[in-house]
Amino acid sequence: MDKKIIKKLKKIFGKEHVISDENDLQLYQYDASQDRAMPDAIVFAQNREQISQLAKLCFEHSIPLIARGGGSNLSGGTVPLFGGIIVQLGLMNRILEIDIENQCAVVEPAVTNLALQQALAAHGYFFAPDPASQRVSTIGGNIAENAGGPHCVKYGVTNNHVLGIEFVAADGECYQIGGKTGYQPGAEILGPMIGSEGTLGIVTKAFLKILPIPETTRTMLAIFPDMNSAAQAVTKIMSTGIIPSTLEMMDKPI
Repeated sequence: MDKKIIKKLKKIFGKEHVISDENDLQLYQYDASQDRAMPDAIVFAQNREQISQLAKLCFEHSIPLIARGGGSNLSGGTVPLFGGIIVQLGLMNRILEIDIENQCAVVEPAVTNLALQQALAAHGYFFAPDPASQRVSTIGGNIAENAGGPHCVKYGVTNNHVLGIEFVAADGECYQIGGKTGYQPGAEILGPMIGSEGTLGIVTKAFLKILPIPETTRTMLAIFPDMNSAAQAVTKIMSTGIIPSTLEMMDKPI
């Protein structure tokens, strides 16, 4: 990458928050998918203003810009297929507010799913989306990938639990859609943002719907002679209107 661009990156983020050495860059050429590609530089953002300046720089020089959280996604969404700059959001990991009165949590993008669950549990609440990688997957990544998990059978995926987002667009402009109430007059554009894998903007803050933890949970195990019988049982359970919080079917090898 042009040394002038590297110099500008160091001015925006600080020398210690910019990586351009080829050996170090190799650590960011993959996520949990099978894809591999080398970035040209890595920067560690600490706030929205830095991301805005970065986006303007990339927009001006036609440099690909990729946002990265925990890198646990399976779709290759954080692999820099065309090179460019990866903005690592790991330093933006604060839970800004837990508003029980409005049943909402306000968080920065690098808060992990599990960290949020643990913070909410102290108040008797939870965030329904529960991807299997929740120990490392971030809320920003959950939104970018529209993550699900075992709970989605009852509660739906991430798209059903985001009230609003603050984000930086490709040209560096900052916007907010929705908020604590989730209401936004005009056209509905929050939906397309969720699951867009960072192609429509980089999330810098999220307003999330939280739910009270159920008073009682019961776990049951049923044994079936074959997979067909088990599948039929799942269909009958769902058709009766009984929607379990999770429902998994496993064969003997699993």
